[in-house]
Amino acid sequence: MSARIIVVDWGTSAFRAYLVDADSGACLERITTGRGMRELAGGSFADYCRERLGDWREDGAVPVYLAGMVGARQGWHEAPQPALPVTAGDLAGGLVAAPGLDNTWLVPGVRVHSDGGHVDVMRGEEVQIFGALALAGHGDATLCLPGTHSKWARADGGTLRHFATVMTGELFEAVTRHTLVGVPAADTDTPDDDAFRQGLTESGRRGGLGHQLFTARSRWLYGGLAATGIRDYVSGLLIGHEILGMRGLYAPDEVVLVADGHLRPRYEAALGHFGLSVRPVAAADASLAGVLALARRHPHVGGAG
Repeated sequence: MSARIIVVDWGTSAFRAYLVDADSGACLERITTGRGMRELAGGSFADYCRERLGDWREDGAVPVYLAGMVGARQGWHEAPQPALPVTAGDLAGGLVAAPGLDNTWLVPGVRVHSDGGHVDVMRGEEVQIFGALALAGHGDATLCLPGTHSKWARADGGTLRHFATVMTGELFEAVTRHTLVGVPAADTDTPDDDAFRQGLTESGRRGGLGHQLFTARSRWLYGGLAATGIRDYVSGLLIGHEILGMRGLYAPDEVVLVADGHLRPRYEAALGHFGLSVRPVAAADASLAGVLALARRHPHVGGAG
């Protein structure tokens, strides 16, 4: 394969690219800012990609692998989502040539259909899952990938068997920005860890999420919850419900946590609160390792797209 590859994580709101040594997996250079898909509506994905990556490409000899929503129907070009179970080799075999730019490949997402009519979809996190498995050093794991739409997944023998989506981040923004509960909330740069723990504890009580969310207001009125702690309290409630639900689904003893930034300590604390061991993996490292695993299995490296 090529001595170098380019990994692009391209979503609705962000563009990030990495020049990677294909042998060692080391990141040689990176582009940390760029126009997300929303900003390119009506524009040319191929032209933008050519412009941003031109200094790395050596006349197209360096292959480009694009993961994330760029492969969705509303992105550059749709990369199909095969049904589980899938392996890294399956994803490598399903890479789709991106039209308009040679030697450029879109990573397919995945979907799950299971008993009882459960249907779910994933695009971008599947790369992180296979990368996290490689970095964790084993193929059997329950994984948590927190975010706007958190993903939980189960892999056995290096095969992705099942996953489920939880809308934790989106619910947090909706509740704290657009409901009565969030009206008195005050933003702060200092996290209120005590309020977060109160939310975690409340999530394990009876009554259900709809009832418990309103306790953020009643605690502010009469329970000593500060306005600066409301968002942390709601965060604890929602993350707690996410973990309890997924613990019931997957029954893990240990969770591979694929996260960066402020979400990593939050989820580490929450998983520990509910008695689960945590094996953390940086999300950016998992993305690079996952795409590299696909590239090493890709039979068309160096060919034309």
